[in-house]
Amino acid sequence: MAEEETILTASAPEVSSDEKQSDSSPETIEATTPTESTESAAANNEEGNAEETESEVASAPETYEVFELPENFDMNEETLGEYHTFAKENNLTQEQAQRGVDMVAQMKQAEMNQWVEQQKSWVDDAKSDTEFGGDKFDQSISVAVKARDSFGTPEFNEMLDSSGLGNHPEMIRFLSRVGKQISEDGVVVGGSSISNQTREAVLYPSMQN
Repeated sequence: MAEEETILTASAPEVSSDEKQSDSSPETIEATTPTESTESAAANNEEGNAEETESEVASAPETYEVFELPENFDMNEETLGEYHTFAKENNLTQEQAQRGVDMVAQMKQAEMNQWVEQQKSWVDDAKSDTEFGGDKFDQSISVAVKARDSFGTPEFNEMLDSSGLGNHPEMIRFLSRVGKQISEDGVVVGGSSISNQTREAVLYPSMQN
């Protein structure tokens, strides 16, 4: 960003010989000073009025127009209403309020990109895991899904999807181990009968008498 000169850093203006002469003449100073002062005051008044007019124009509208949102980005009605209130209280113009929405959208997009990258990292780690990854990955997932379907609820499955934890290596490890355990103990996955142990005994052995 280019630096702008200030009053103290700008070059001193050149003074003509006539101006120097007038500076040395008391009569000239006395004759011109009232006129210059009047003109300066008038100019200041005009600038002040212009600033007031500009301030009145650049203010919050009575009602904000619909904000432009990026594709795949949405604001619920409650959040949008709160933002309208915030923008109104801070006297933001339509353009200023739109810039605020754009900034929030950019931040959300950055968070989403980070979330996606995290999911990819978890999947890569799971596929290369020494316990259930590599050549054992597909079979391990099949066993883990059986454990999920046997003990999980629809809400649990929704949580795995919405949080992304369904891709987390430790969640896969846990369900894979549970699936192996219930298979070894004769649990009928998806059914109600268990041949050797109850499901609670399999999942929570330390809580059994």
